[in-house]
Amino acid sequence: MLLKLTPEQVQKLKKEANEEPLEEGVRAYSRFEAIAGHVWRCACKGRELDEKQPTVVRFKGDVRSRLVPPLPRNYFGNALAETVSPECYVGEIVSKALSYGAQKIREATEKLRNEYIRSQMEIVLGEEQLDGIRGFFSGQGERNSFPFAGNPNLHITSWMSMPMYEADFGSGKPVFFGLAYVCAHDRAVILLGPHGDGSIIVSMHFQEPHFSCICHKLMLFNPCICHKLMLFNP
Repeated sequence: MLLKLTPEQVQKLKKEANEEPLEEGVRAYSRFEAIAGHVWRCACKGRELDEKQPTVVRFKGDVRSRLVPPLPRNYFGNALAETVSPECYVGEIVSKALSYGAQKIREATEKLRNEYIRSQMEIVLGEEQLDGIRGFFSGQGERNSFPFAGNPNLHITSWMSMPMYEADFGSGKPVFFGLAYVCAHDRAVILLGPHGDGSIIVSMHFQEPHFSCICHKLMLFNPCICHKLMLFNP
């Protein structure tokens, strides 16, 4: 399911995330932190989880400039490390201001420091058998048909820094960009819109029984956004 956010709706979410005063010198919450916090909140509400259920958000961050020394500016390829938000409770995410979830997302990003990143590298390099790791990165682990046992957490990917609609290999610019397969786990992918106008597309992958309820919660939390919940047609 694709959720289209107009530039005005993105700004509305950012404004909501920054309604509470921040300490002096603390930067305002970004559009990623605001959108991720909003999707996390609606997912928690839409799944109808117990308010005492712990929940976290996982995502990968670009570490090119976070390593010491940093990677060269002309480095080509993925340079990502996994991070996770501090554990909190569903009741906190759904009842507190959007800034609460946005702050948890920010704290996850702040974990991505040199020591933290290199510790992940050491774990991978210390593995004698890499088949399992290769299988995970190729998506094999996500395609296993294990029974779904419920998931209070969420995996979010941001591709807002990737100019995918500028890629022209001789046949013109792409008209649509998205995942090549449907993720088996609850996930949201945040993409730039194709028209370069500041709009955002959120590709959401949730268990089918939760879809209608999550859509309803998106409507309750942000009535101005609900009418943009649609299959995207550029």
